[in-house]
Amino acid sequence: MVEDKEEKKISGELGSLISQDRVLSFSDAVFAFAATLLVLKIDLPQIVRSQISTQFFAAFVTLWPQYLANIISFLVIGYYWLNHHAIFGMVKKYNTTLVWLNLLFLIFLSFLPFPVDLYGDFLTTPIVVVFYSASLAVVGLLLFLIWWYASRNHNLINEKMSTHEITYYSARMLLAPIIFTFSIPLVYIHPALTQVSWVFILIGIVALNRIFKRKKLSEVEKVSL
Repeated sequence: MVEDKEEKKISGELGSLISQDRVLSFSDAVFAFAATLLVLKIDLPQIVRSQISTQFFAAFVTLWPQYLANIISFLVIGYYWLNHHAIFGMVKKYNTTLVWLNLLFLIFLSFLPFPVDLYGDFLTTPIVVVFYSASLAVVGLLLFLIWWYASRNHNLINEKMSTHEITYYSARMLLAPIIFTFSIPLVYIHPALTQVSWVFILIGIVALNRIFKRKKLSEVEKVSL
Protein backbone atom coordinates (compact mmCIF):
# COMPACT_ATOMS: atom_id res chain seq x y z
CA MET A 1 0.00 0.00 0.00
CA VAL A 2 2.80 2.40 0.88
CA GLU A 3 4.63 1.60 -2.35
CA ASP A 4 1.46 2.16 -4.40
CA LYS A 5 0.97 5.55 -2.79
CA GLU A 6 4.58 6.47 -3.50
CA GLU A 7 4.24 5.41 -7.15
CA LYS A 8 1.08 7.48 -7.56
CA LYS A 9 2.78 10.43 -5.91
CA ILE A 10 5.79 10.19 -8.22
CA SER A 11 3.52 9.76 -11.26
CA GLY A 12 1.53 12.82 -10.21
CA GLU A 13 4.69 14.88 -9.76
CA LEU A 14 5.97 13.85 -13.18
CA GLY A 15 2.61 14.67 -14.75
CA SER A 16 2.67 18.15 -13.26
CA LEU A 17 6.08 18.77 -14.84
CA ILE A 18 4.81 18.00 -18.34
CA SER A 19 3.99 21.17 -20.20
CA GLN A 20 0.99 20.99 -22.54
CA ASP A 21 2.37 23.83 -24.66
CA ARG A 22 5.69 22.08 -25.18
CA VAL A 23 4.05 18.77 -26.12
CA LEU A 24 1.77 20.46 -28.66
CA SER A 25 4.52 22.73 -30.02
CA PHE A 26 6.82 19.76 -30.56
CA SER A 27 4.01 17.76 -32.17
CA ASP A 28 3.09 20.61 -34.52
CA ALA A 29 6.76 20.97 -35.48
CA VAL A 30 6.93 17.28 -36.47
CA PHE A 31 3.71 17.60 -38.47
CA ALA A 32 5.15 20.66 -40.26
CA PHE A 33 8.43 18.81 -40.88
CA ALA A 34 6.64 15.81 -42.40
CA ALA A 35 4.43 18.00 -44.59
CA THR A 36 7.41 20.08 -45.78
CA LEU A 37 9.45 17.00 -46.69
CA LEU A 38 6.66 15.88 -49.01
CA VAL A 39 7.37 18.84 -51.28
CA LEU A 40 11.14 18.46 -51.03
CA LYS A 41 10.81 14.84 -52.18
CA ILE A 42 9.51 15.93 -55.61
CA ASP A 43 12.41 15.57 -58.03
CA LEU A 44 13.38 18.43 -60.29
CA PRO A 45 12.72 17.80 -64.02
CA GLN A 46 15.81 16.71 -65.92
CA ILE A 47 15.98 19.29 -68.69
CA VAL A 48 18.89 20.47 -70.81
CA ARG A 49 19.35 24.18 -70.09
CA SER A 50 19.35 25.10 -73.77
CA GLN A 51 16.02 23.31 -74.31
CA ILE A 52 14.16 24.39 -71.19
CA SER A 53 11.66 26.54 -73.12
CA THR A 54 10.52 23.56 -75.23
CA GLN A 55 10.83 20.70 -72.74
CA PHE A 56 9.64 22.29 -69.50
CA PHE A 57 5.92 21.54 -69.87
CA ALA A 58 6.47 17.92 -70.95
CA ALA A 59 8.90 17.32 -68.08
CA PHE A 60 6.49 18.98 -65.65
CA VAL A 61 3.64 16.67 -66.73
CA THR A 62 5.77 13.52 -66.34
CA LEU A 63 6.03 14.25 -62.61
CA TRP A 64 2.26 13.88 -62.06
CA PRO A 65 2.62 10.66 -59.97
CA GLN A 66 4.74 12.56 -57.46
CA TYR A 67 2.22 15.43 -57.36
CA LEU A 68 -0.59 12.93 -56.76
CA ALA A 69 1.35 11.21 -53.96
CA ASN A 70 2.08 14.61 -52.44
CA ILE A 71 -1.55 15.77 -52.53
CA ILE A 72 -2.97 12.52 -51.10
CA SER A 73 -0.34 12.38 -48.35
CA PHE A 74 -0.71 16.06 -47.46
CA LEU A 75 -4.47 15.65 -47.08
CA VAL A 76 -4.04 12.56 -44.90
CA ILE A 77 -1.40 14.25 -42.72
CA GLY A 78 -3.70 17.27 -42.45
CA TYR A 79 -6.56 14.99 -41.38
CA TYR A 80 -4.35 13.33 -38.76
CA TRP A 81 -3.24 16.78 -37.55
CA LEU A 82 -6.87 17.84 -37.09
CA ASN A 83 -7.60 14.67 -35.11
CA HIS A 84 -4.42 15.10 -33.06
CA HIS A 85 -5.41 18.68 -32.30
CA ALA A 86 -8.89 17.55 -31.26
CA ILE A 87 -7.50 14.87 -28.94
CA PHE A 88 -5.06 17.12 -27.14
CA GLY A 89 -7.63 19.88 -26.97
CA MET A 90 -9.80 17.56 -24.92
CA VAL A 91 -7.01 16.13 -22.76
CA LYS A 92 -7.13 17.73 -19.33
CA LYS A 93 -4.32 15.80 -17.62
CA TYR A 94 -0.94 14.66 -18.86
CA ASN A 95 1.20 11.74 -17.76
CA THR A 96 4.33 10.02 -19.00
CA THR A 97 2.41 7.25 -20.77
CA LEU A 98 0.49 9.76 -22.88
CA VAL A 99 3.70 11.59 -23.78
CA TRP A 100 5.46 8.37 -24.80
CA LEU A 101 2.47 7.27 -26.88
CA ASN A 102 2.57 10.65 -28.59
CA LEU A 103 6.31 10.31 -29.25
CA LEU A 104 5.76 6.86 -30.76
CA PHE A 105 3.08 8.34 -33.02
CA LEU A 106 5.40 11.19 -34.06
CA ILE A 107 8.23 8.75 -34.89
CA PHE A 108 6.04 6.94 -37.41
CA LEU A 109 4.61 10.23 -38.68
CA SER A 110 8.10 11.57 -39.40
CA PHE A 111 8.82 8.36 -41.34
CA LEU A 112 5.95 8.98 -43.81
CA PRO A 113 7.95 11.00 -46.41
CA PHE A 114 9.88 7.81 -47.24
CA PRO A 115 6.86 5.69 -48.35
CA VAL A 116 5.42 8.79 -50.01
CA ASP A 117 8.59 9.15 -52.08
CA LEU A 118 8.44 5.49 -53.07
CA TYR A 119 4.77 5.76 -53.92
CA GLY A 120 5.39 8.75 -56.17
CA ASP A 121 8.04 6.84 -58.11
CA PHE A 122 6.25 3.46 -58.28
CA LEU A 123 2.57 4.40 -58.33
CA THR A 124 1.38 1.14 -59.90
CA THR A 125 3.75 -1.32 -58.21
CA PRO A 126 1.67 -3.50 -55.83
CA ILE A 127 4.24 -3.94 -53.06
CA VAL A 128 4.91 -0.19 -52.95
CA VAL A 129 1.19 0.63 -52.76
CA VAL A 130 0.85 -1.94 -49.95
CA PHE A 131 3.78 -0.38 -48.07
CA TYR A 132 2.35 3.12 -48.53
CA SER A 133 -1.15 2.11 -47.40
CA ALA A 134 0.20 0.17 -44.41
CA SER A 135 2.37 3.12 -43.35
CA LEU A 136 -0.61 5.49 -43.33
CA ALA A 137 -2.72 2.90 -41.51
CA VAL A 138 -0.11 2.40 -38.76
CA VAL A 139 0.13 6.16 -38.12
CA GLY A 140 -3.66 6.38 -37.89
CA LEU A 141 -3.86 3.40 -35.51
CA LEU A 142 -1.24 4.95 -33.23
CA LEU A 143 -3.27 8.16 -33.15
CA PHE A 144 -6.33 6.13 -32.16
CA LEU A 145 -4.26 4.43 -29.44
CA ILE A 146 -3.53 7.86 -27.93
CA TRP A 147 -7.25 8.68 -27.92
CA TRP A 148 -8.20 5.26 -26.51
CA TYR A 149 -5.75 5.65 -23.65
CA ALA A 150 -6.84 9.23 -22.87
CA SER A 151 -10.59 8.54 -23.10
CA ARG A 152 -10.76 5.10 -21.44
CA ASN A 153 -12.82 5.54 -18.28
CA HIS A 154 -12.33 9.30 -18.76
CA ASN A 155 -8.71 8.69 -17.84
CA LEU A 156 -7.32 12.03 -19.02
CA ILE A 157 -10.28 13.83 -20.56
CA ASN A 158 -13.13 15.98 -19.32
CA GLU A 159 -15.45 13.91 -17.13
CA LYS A 160 -18.43 15.72 -18.66
CA MET A 161 -17.77 14.17 -22.07
CA SER A 162 -20.54 11.71 -22.89
CA THR A 163 -20.15 8.17 -24.17
CA HIS A 164 -21.80 9.36 -27.40
CA GLU A 165 -19.03 11.91 -27.96
CA ILE A 166 -16.27 9.48 -27.06
CA THR A 167 -17.69 6.94 -29.52
CA TYR A 168 -17.83 9.61 -32.23
CA TYR A 169 -14.16 10.48 -31.81
CA SER A 170 -13.18 6.82 -31.64
CA ALA A 171 -14.93 6.22 -34.97
CA ARG A 172 -13.32 9.33 -36.41
CA MET A 173 -9.84 8.21 -35.36
CA LEU A 174 -10.35 4.68 -36.73
CA LEU A 175 -11.92 5.67 -40.06
CA ALA A 176 -8.76 6.35 -42.09
CA PRO A 177 -6.59 3.48 -40.77
CA ILE A 178 -9.42 0.97 -41.29
CA ILE A 179 -9.95 2.09 -44.89
CA PHE A 180 -6.21 2.06 -45.62
CA THR A 181 -5.96 -1.44 -44.13
CA PHE A 182 -8.92 -2.88 -46.04
CA SER A 183 -7.70 -1.25 -49.26
CA ILE A 184 -4.51 -3.34 -49.23
CA PRO A 185 -5.96 -6.60 -50.69
CA LEU A 186 -7.45 -4.61 -53.58
CA VAL A 187 -3.97 -3.83 -54.87
CA TYR A 188 -3.62 -7.42 -56.10
CA ILE A 189 -6.68 -6.94 -58.29
CA HIS A 190 -5.46 -3.57 -59.54
CA PRO A 191 -3.52 -0.78 -57.78
CA ALA A 192 -6.04 1.77 -59.04
CA LEU A 193 -8.79 0.08 -57.02
CA THR A 194 -6.79 0.63 -53.85
CA GLN A 195 -6.31 4.29 -54.65
CA VAL A 196 -9.96 4.84 -55.54
CA SER A 197 -11.07 3.14 -52.30
CA TRP A 198 -9.35 5.91 -50.30
CA VAL A 199 -12.16 8.23 -51.36
CA PHE A 200 -14.29 6.40 -48.80
CA ILE A 201 -12.42 8.34 -46.11
CA LEU A 202 -14.16 11.51 -47.28
CA ILE A 203 -17.47 9.69 -47.62
CA GLY A 204 -16.98 8.21 -44.15
CA ILE A 205 -16.33 11.61 -42.58
CA VAL A 206 -19.59 12.95 -44.00
CA ALA A 207 -21.46 9.81 -42.92
CA LEU A 208 -20.08 9.96 -39.37
CA ASN A 209 -21.03 13.60 -38.99
CA ARG A 210 -24.58 12.78 -40.08
CA ILE A 211 -24.89 9.67 -37.93
CA PHE A 212 -23.66 11.48 -34.84
CA LYS A 213 -25.39 14.73 -35.89
CA ARG A 214 -22.15 16.70 -35.74
CA LYS A 215 -23.14 19.97 -37.41
CA LYS A 216 -21.05 22.04 -35.02
CA LEU A 217 -18.69 21.72 -32.07
CA SER A 218 -20.19 20.44 -28.85
CA GLU A 219 -20.12 22.57 -25.71
CA VAL A 220 -17.41 20.30 -24.29
CA GLU A 221 -15.27 20.81 -27.40
CA LYS A 222 -15.74 24.58 -27.27
CA VAL A 223 -14.49 24.63 -23.70
CA SER A 224 -11.69 22.17 -24.45
CA LEU A 225 -10.42 23.85 -27.58
